Amino acid sequence: MSILFLKLLLAHFIGDFVLQPKSWVQKRREHIGYLLIHVATHTMLLVLLFIPELPDQWQVILFISCAHLLIDSGKIYFEKRFPKRAFLLFIADQTLHILSLVAVILYQYGLSIDWGTLFSPKNLLYVLAFVLTAFVSPIMLRVFFSKWTSEVDVASKPTKSLVDAGMLIGIMERLLIVFFIQVGFLSGIGFLLGAKSIFRFGDLTNAKDTKFTEYILVGTLASFVAGIAIGYGLRIGLQYLV
Repeated sequence: MSILFLKLLLAHFIGDFVLQPKSWVQKRREHIGYLLIHVATHTMLLVLLFIPELPDQWQVILFISCAHLLIDSGKIYFEKRFPKRAFLLFIADQTLHILSLVAVILYQYGLSIDWGTLFSPKNLLYVLAFVLTAFVSPIMLRVFFSKWTSEVDVASKPTKSLVDAGMLIGIMERLLIVFFIQVGFLSGIGFLLGAKSIFRFGDLTNAKDTKFTEYILVGTLASFVAGIAIGYGLRIGLQYLV
């Protein structure tokens, strides 16, 4: 089962990212021929990888090729309708491709799930830590800073920042902090704080606003405190509850 899935993944990633020039991606929106060439490339990769088992796996190759054509056609359609949702469509496209490969595995080998292992205390703790880090902490921090938002008037600051970039940076830094704590790389937290301080130095210097500077510093420290609390909470939970 694992060899089959690895072959399918290898063919998918080579076909989608190695053997698909950027020009094909752009031109296939207007000319279906480029899409057909792309799908044919995937088919040939699958044939090459499954040469020894070709008589037994030709149905798999046919199914994946047709599924790939259908999924990519849908992506092209939605790209034209929602040109500003490129990243979301990319994630949806890749997810559907992977699910089509998983469907092949499930069809050939069936579905066998050890629910006890899946919902073990260890796994539940990891999921809980991720939810707290990625979803709960941003809301808590936003509520925490709501009393200063009008006073600092962040919205009026002349910035050219990306949409939701600050929130994503905060989530990623907290995820890194939690990870560093789990692997015992505590110096990484200091490095992360130092790196963020260096990148923020220019913004704080140009702002020339004491309140805004304090707002940024408190926000950074609060984010780190949240990440450290979640990280050590997870570590203690794994030690004493599992």
